[in-house]
Order: sequence, then structure tokens, then C-alpha cells
Amino acid sequence: MKRLALYLSIFTLLLGPIMIVTPVMALDVNLIANASVETADSTGAPLNWNQSKWGSNTATFQYKTPGHTGNRSLYTSMTARTDGDAKWTHDAVNVLPNTSYTYTSSYESNIATEIDLQYTDTAGNVSYAYVGSIPASASWQTLSVDFKTPVNVAKVSVLHIVAAIGWLQTDDFSLFKTVIAPPAAQSNYILNNSFETANGTVPASWYKNSWGTNTTQFSYENTGHTGTRSAKVTISAYTNGDAKWFAEPSVVVAGTDYLYQDYYKSTVPTRVVVAFIDANNNYSYYELAGASASGTSWTQYSAIFSAPSFAVKASVFHILDSKGSLTIDDTYLYPYALQPSSSIDPIIPNPSLEIANGAIPANWQKNNWGTNTASYKYVSEGHTGTKSVKVTVSKYTSGDAKWFFSPITTLQPGKQYRFTTWYKTNVTPRAVAMFNMNDGTTKYFGMPVSQPNGSTTLWQKYTDTFIVPVGTVSTSVFLFIDQNGWLQTDDYSLVNYSPAGFSRPLLSMTFDDGHEDNVTTALPILNQYGLKTTQCYASSYIEGMSQEIIDGILAFSKSGHEICSHTVTHPFLTLASSTNLTYELQHSKQYLESITGQSVVSFASPYGDYSTKVLNEIKKFYRLHRSVDEGFNSKDNLNAYNLRVQNILDTTTAEQVAAWIAQAKTDNTWLILVYHRVANDPGPYDSYIDVFKQHIQVIRDSAITVKTINDAFSEVAIQ
Repeated sequence: MKRLALYLSIFTLLLGPIMIVTPVMALDVNLIANASVETADSTGAPLNWNQSKWGSNTATFQYKTPGHTGNRSLYTSMTARTDGDAKWTHDAVNVLPNTSYTYTSSYESNIATEIDLQYTDTAGNVSYAYVGSIPASASWQTLSVDFKTPVNVAKVSVLHIVAAIGWLQTDDFSLFKTVIAPPAAQSNYILNNSFETANGTVPASWYKNSWGTNTTQFSYENTGHTGTRSAKVTISAYTNGDAKWFAEPSVVVAGTDYLYQDYYKSTVPTRVVVAFIDANNNYSYYELAGASASGTSWTQYSAIFSAPSFAVKASVFHILDSKGSLTIDDTYLYPYALQPSSSIDPIIPNPSLEIANGAIPANWQKNNWGTNTASYKYVSEGHTGTKSVKVTVSKYTSGDAKWFFSPITTLQPGKQYRFTTWYKTNVTPRAVAMFNMNDGTTKYFGMPVSQPNGSTTLWQKYTDTFIVPVGTVSTSVFLFIDQNGWLQTDDYSLVNYSPAGFSRPLLSMTFDDGHEDNVTTALPILNQYGLKTTQCYASSYIEGMSQEIIDGILAFSKSGHEICSHTVTHPFLTLASSTNLTYELQHSKQYLESITGQSVVSFASPYGDYSTKVLNEIKKFYRLHRSVDEGFNSKDNLNAYNLRVQNILDTTTAEQVAAWIAQAKTDNTWLILVYHRVANDPGPYDSYIDVFKQHIQVIRDSAITVKTINDAFSEVAIQ
């Protein structure tokens, strides 16, 4: 996901990134109910508002008289605190994805406070985004926050929190969708943009088009967002393809940014695509952010795109590709000179694959290993431009296959980068960063598994981060497939990345599988230093076993360590049937809770094997999911259902642990270490006792705060 572009303004002072566009407040209904908190419910509390508190602190809430305006306001006071926060929260409101909103409120306080956003996505997952700190004010002041929602959001609550000893009083809240105003003094490039001029029974300078297997009706409506006309398309039966009205192509200048806007009504989510036309009248297509269903309300759509080097004309298609209806009006296309941009980063040679070297793209390679049959194509169609690459695997038994850019030497060891590519597929690709080391070896960094949306025709975005290890000579990053199917990719980029840190660095230590040795090897060392860990058990390794084995688990539990589920039988969950998947998740939790008396809220997937289906089932039973995807957890990379880790092997030195801790302390990120068995005869994923003692000494000497994953998440989730 793209990082949120958030900024905070107090009065006329801007405390964040410089605004790229000028927001204009929409004349719309305030999304926050009981916005001035004047209305009380039957219990005497403010209607549509709730009190929220977590952590170790003493907080009180008052529904106070008077307010900034009117007779009522909200008051939060904290008189003692170790950690956590307290706040009044408004009912979560429905919002559109990839849309700008403006929040305002009035406040006074005797301490600095904080604004955060609580997002709920379409699958019900909750995540948080930090906005900024609000200075204390002895008199009523007004604050304003502008933010853009992520692509899969369904609801948001704006949180004004108290996280220190002191008080905060608030009133007069508002949340409106922000309308992006077009740059001043620009001519609209779309002819007959409001559909008011007719050419017989259709709007002048507009065309209608459908393709695929569907039943489509086009109509020239006698009502509009403004004026008296608009254009509507309805699909009553659908198998594939799409339908749209589109304007006469406009002349564009290569390398120039453009702002597209329209107003629309739709009963279903829709897509927006730019068609770029070259001098030979060849078409290339670029997918913009989609538009959510809006029902009967006119909704503004806005997006910015850059014309590629080959483009001489462009037309923007607002597309319907399912049963439903879409009506558009008041369309705009302007040059947008305020924001130079490029979707392609120059770090990777030939990143959009447009330059050929014979029958393959220049600076690109293809490779497969193991027992499988792989075929490779240099495809004359792309996410942008006219080229992309495709790999197809058949007769799969083992190994993988991929296209990858020739390893580059320009990345700096120790630095962090964000990798992005666009893909289409009929399977689940995996992502990896490959590092060729100065000792002649090759290291691989496992990145989070992509989660395709099920479509084989839509371009989808994959993006994530990695750190270049010290000693790296050259690097390549790629998607690959390790099953029968196909994968098509385009538009690769690498950019410098700096994580958004928490208020302090944290470390969690987790142990998988529940090895018996750990009771006598690891536990005494941990207890000696007062370190609490998260112990993840596959319950079949315990259930029905001797009391001695069960006592081992209880020894960890009674010492204050968190007990975590690791399934029943330790299977590959993506291969499990729906019934078995539920059993693996539910029974392990129930059994571990029954013998420990401790609530089991954390889950670690065996082998780090997960999919969208698996994650959706995990969410029914657990608060957290820890994978074995490598990396650090930060504000902008915090996913409760895919917590990142560093995996401990029998070769992991104390120096390596110290380096990870140093990175976490530099960036204020959350580091999770995954251990297995601690013994003097370790396997590849285990640790020697003496080396483990060295790890613990490094952790102790670093003075980093160590918490279980549940306790650590409680601290960082609200930041």
C-alpha cells in the first residue's frame, strides 16, 4: 500500500508535508454524528460517542458543561500513567477509499496531545495511522487535519488522545470529504465535458463502447450533476469485458502530469483507465485508482497521472465491468504542473521493459530451477507502455520460475528500499530480494506473499520493503511462481525508504513448536534476565502427552510468558480444507487456554504459510498473526495479521542480533525474533545454548524494551 500522505495544520501553521493540491471543503453533510455533542442518550452520555482506554493509567471521562459552542463538550483527564492512552471516540463513519477528507475540531488542554486515525478495511481489519502532535492550549483553539484514505478502507474514526498526565477538552467536530480544486487558469481538455451539447441522440464529442460477453445499454440522461444532461451505462447480464462512455482523445505532452476528475453515480465499484495513444495510433493502457460504489449520490473522482514518453494523445475511460449502472457528468482533464511525477524509478535499468535486446527485454534475465516446465514470453502489452514479461509453469513438482532484472550494484548496503511492481496472474506469486555477497554466496530475503484479488485481467500492485545486507555486491528483486500457472509483470521500481518509527524501539522474542528442551535450556536464562517471550505451541505435540510435558508449558505460562497458538498438527495451512483449517485454528486455541487458563490471542502460522483465505479464518479466532516474513514492524508497515520477523538459524551470531537491534533503535521500529529449539545439538532453525546466552547478553546490554508480541502490539497499535 502507498504510504498515507498526511499533514496536520494548526491555525495557519503547517506541521507536515507541503500540500501538493489545494483542498476546498466540500459542501456536504458532516460525517460525524452529534458533532457538537449536544445530544445525550438515555443514560445521559453523549449520543454516538464512546469512552476508550488501554494500558496502565488512571483516566477519567466527563460529559462537561459548557462547551466551545453550545452547552456540552468532552473532557478526558489522566492522573497517573505507565503506558497506554485514553480518548473519547466518535462512531466510526463510512468513507471512500483513496479519497481525501478534512477533519476539524476545537480543543483546549494543558498538555500536548495526539491525533491518530483508526481505519477499518473492507475485511474488518483495524489499523492505525499516526497524524501528529497537538500543542497544549490554555484557550479554545481549532485544529484541522487533512488525510487521504487507503485503497481498501471502509470506515474511519479520528482519535484525539491523551497519553500523558494532564487533561484535554474537545468540542465541535467535523469530517467532510475534501474536493480537489483544479489548478487555476487551466482550460479543460475534454470537449463537451458536461454533456450539455447533443449530437442527435448522443452527446457531442463522446463515444460509447463495450466488449466481451455482457448485455449493455447506453443512455443519454436528461438529468445531471450540473445542467440537464449526463451519460449512463447499464450492464444487465455479465460474463466478462466492460462498457464505458469516453471522450474524444485529447492532445497531451509526454512527461507532463494531468489531473482527471469527474462526478459519478454507480451501484457497484468501477474502474478508471487512461488510454495513451502514440504517433502511430497504437493504444496503451494505464490503470488509475478505482472508484467505490456511490449509490444515488453524486461523488467526485480525482486522479493524477503522467503522460509517458510515447504519448501524443490520451482519453480517460470510467469503466463499468460488472452488473450494475454508472452515470458520469462534469468531466475534467487539466495539465497539472504542480507535481512532477514518474511511476518509474531510474534505479532499475529498463524498468518498464520497453527496450528490447533481441527477443527479450534489455537488462532482464529468465530463470527456473527444480522439476518443472517453464515458458517465457516478452509480451506486447503492459501496465504502461507496450511491453511486459510473462512466465508460465506446467508439470510442476518442485522449484520456481521467474523473470528478474539483471542484478544492480547501485544499492547501498545497510540502506532500506521500497520495491514495487505491477502484475497479473492466475496463482499466488511470491516475492524475494536476492543479494549476491562479496564472499561469493547468495542470500535471499523473503518478502510478504502477494495477495491477488482473484482477477486474471486486472493489473495489481505489489510493494514492500527490504534492507540490503552488509557485504552485498549486487541485488535483484522479483516475483516468482512455484506452482502450475502464469505470472505477468511490468513497471518495476526501487526507491529509498525510511520507516515511520514508533515512540520507542521494541523487541519481542518468540519460540515456535514448543520444544521440550527449552524448559531446561532457554527458560532459566530468560528468567535470570527477566525477559518475557511468546511461546507458540502446536497442540498435538502436547495433547495426550505426559504431565511432565504439560508442566513445561505451565512453567512458561506461570513465569509470565505469553502462550501462542501454532495450530494443532503443524500443517501447511494453504493446503488445508476449510473444515480442517477451522479445526487447526480453533482447537489449538481451545486446548492451550484449557491447560493454561490464559487467553490465547496470538497465532504463528507453520512454515509462514498463509493466504487471503487463511488470514480471513485466523481473524475469526486471534488478535494477531505472526508470519516468518522478514523485516521490521513500523507505523507505516504495521499489519496485525502479518507481523514481520527476523528468523534465528543455527548460524545466527550475537553480532547479527546486535545489528538488528541497532537498526530497530535507529528507526524506532519493532523487532521480532523467531527462535525454535535451544540445545547443544541444534538443527538448522535451532540455537546452541552458548550462542543463545550470547544473544540474551546482547539484548540485555542494548537496554531495548522487551515485550511479548501481544503486549508490544498493544503499545504500538495506537501510535
